[in-house]
Amino acid sequence: MVEDYVKRNNAANEAMSDKLLAGYEGGSSLVIDKASYASSRKLGGDDDYQPFGYTRPTFYVPGQRWFLTTAYWKGRSETAEEPTYLLFARDGGGWRQMYAPDSFAGTTAGEVPQIATDASGTATEVGQTDAAGLLMSPAAFASGYTAHLVGKGSTAEKSRYAADKLTTAAASNRIKMNQYARLTESARPAAAYPSYALRTTDGGALTFTTIERTRRYDVRQGPKRNYVFQKNNGLLRGKYYTYMTMTELIQVVAHIPPKSAKLGQVKVVGSYGGIISGNGR
Repeated sequence: MVEDYVKRNNAANEAMSDKLLAGYEGGSSLVIDKASYASSRKLGGDDDYQPFGYTRPTFYVPGQRWFLTTAYWKGRSETAEEPTYLLFARDGGGWRQMYAPDSFAGTTAGEVPQIATDASGTATEVGQTDAAGLLMSPAAFASGYTAHLVGKGSTAEKSRYAADKLTTAAASNRIKMNQYARLTESARPAAAYPSYALRTTDGGALTFTTIERTRRYDVRQGPKRNYVFQKNNGLLRGKYYTYMTMTELIQVVAHIPPKSAKLGQVKVVGSYGGIISGNGR
């Protein structure tokens, strides 16, 4: 399965073909990668595409509808030290890759959540509204984390989430960009794309969900002519002197700890995403 996925992925990437892409991807992965192809085509394409692969795949199967594979990205001369999560689900007449978040760089082996399996090797699916034994349900995580990502929520609500690279980068961006533009942000669970969760060995859950985030930058006017821009994206080209707006889809994989007397925190351990639309002037 993984070998076929890699072969088809490399063929689609080299050709930047939406048709080939749709043959093996679905959900938010398809939307993100189609937008990436559109961006690359507008930037002039990639004449030196380098094929990739995955090594050391491990499969976790909770039933007949979907399964998860953890594997390590492998390039021409290097192999990732952190796993990628490849989640496949039945879609139409075949299997489609629905999620592909990479673990954050620097994630140690002890920080990678271990997925629970029974004696037969079967993993256990966790329902999206199931909070039994958990700090919060997967659905509650999706709702609360979107608010946290854009800097909203009470101090108590924010304390439920451990620091991660998405939220720290978002907070840093708000500070950095404030002198140039007024930033308006919103985020919500992208309900059009399915979410999934598996039980972990500590009694918690590993959850996959997609977030839709919109950011609008209204450029601050004054004696100094300010502008904003988005680097290396063909959907938003050049400098914008009045405003710039963008919509992103972000896949996140997070560990929800078991509920206990000890204060626990949900931790996002990986992500994958991209800008899917934007405009400005």
